[in-house]
Amino acid sequence: MPHRARLIHVPRRGRDLCHMAFRQTLDLLRVTDETLAELCQECPSVPDPDALVVRALNEMTLGEPGQGTRAPSHVFLVHARGEEFEGVLYRSTPEGFRPARGPIRFRADESHAFSVGSGDVTVSNWEDDGGDLGAYQNRFHPEVREAIGEAVRNFVSYRVAGDRPGAIIAFNYPDRATRYEAQVLAALAVTLGAVWTLASRVAQVEEAFVYLIGALARASEVNDEVTGDHIVRVSRYCEVLARAAGYTDTEARVLAYSSQLHDVGKIHTPRELLRKPGPLTEAETALMREHTLHGEKIIGTSPRLATARRIAGAHHENWDGSGYPRGLRGEEIPREARLVKIVDVYDALRSARPYKPALSHEEAMEVFERGDGRTRPGAHFDPELLRVFRSVHEEFRRIHAEIQPW
Repeated sequence: MPHRARLIHVPRRGRDLCHMAFRQTLDLLRVTDETLAELCQECPSVPDPDALVVRALNEMTLGEPGQGTRAPSHVFLVHARGEEFEGVLYRSTPEGFRPARGPIRFRADESHAFSVGSGDVTVSNWEDDGGDLGAYQNRFHPEVREAIGEAVRNFVSYRVAGDRPGAIIAFNYPDRATRYEAQVLAALAVTLGAVWTLASRVAQVEEAFVYLIGALARASEVNDEVTGDHIVRVSRYCEVLARAAGYTDTEARVLAYSSQLHDVGKIHTPRELLRKPGPLTEAETALMREHTLHGEKIIGTSPRLATARRIAGAHHENWDGSGYPRGLRGEEIPREARLVKIVDVYDALRSARPYKPALSHEEAMEVFERGDGRTRPGAHFDPELLRVFRSVHEEFRRIHAEIQPW
């Protein structure tokens, strides 16, 4: 007789649960991919770990109409804090998981902490644990029981290690909790834990990157008469003006830290020229203006510093083409440089120099309105950005008052 392959019968419920677990794992991978893509953007920020878990849970449990999902009624996200645990309970709603109540705190040695510290994965159903539903409730924190508002019939928990140790505990799946839910929950905890750890490392590198930009900017002005406060104010001004001008939060942060390098080329400018109390000669003016080109060379061609390079090279260009170093006009000038020009002029007007006193905010705004012979608002500034600047000028007053060398 010819050999026949033996078919293994898998109960329909088992097949459905396996298919559902597979689909939910694909949803988790999609969330992971999106989060990793966000981390690869310029100026990434660390996602909140709980928000990341809730986002993944929503993707995995809301599903498409007709697909059917086995979502738990509540999920408890717990983190270790020294000798204690602190957690937030989330309730499943038609719109996704939402906080059911504020933080719940308990000690690691309390009996209802068993599901946090005892093994990596726990799958529990009340029928299998003595068959007494009332006694089963004693295993859970009183505040958790109160917030759930109904008897806990089952739960699946996964203990999380790494930078943020704790647990994910899912309560009250339809019918029984199974190993399929445990596998999905474990995949979620392991994958997102790794993503969050990676995000933390990326954020640390980003923080060091931004710090070094500030350090280089401060070094570039060591021979100038301005102080490090000028750099800090310019950065703050830029973020305010950028947001008001329609930049995204990320774009505004990038512009803010990049603006600190606007005068980095002055490292090559002689100290006596930077501190000269009187007017510059024609030759001295030409030498001073070279700091824009020096700045471009110092910053280089790294994509991460592209914004800083554009600013350094063009923040002395004028809207009418009368600026330097290339005589660009209008929208030929990078928008970031047009924005920094307004910011830099404002702070220069507000600051004392060997050849001039500091102006008050009102006096500076008068210059932006009518000019002063040296500054011609209609000819020098992007008219739209100038309008935006005037709409937020009180923020500039506040920042200048906050950041002073005394």
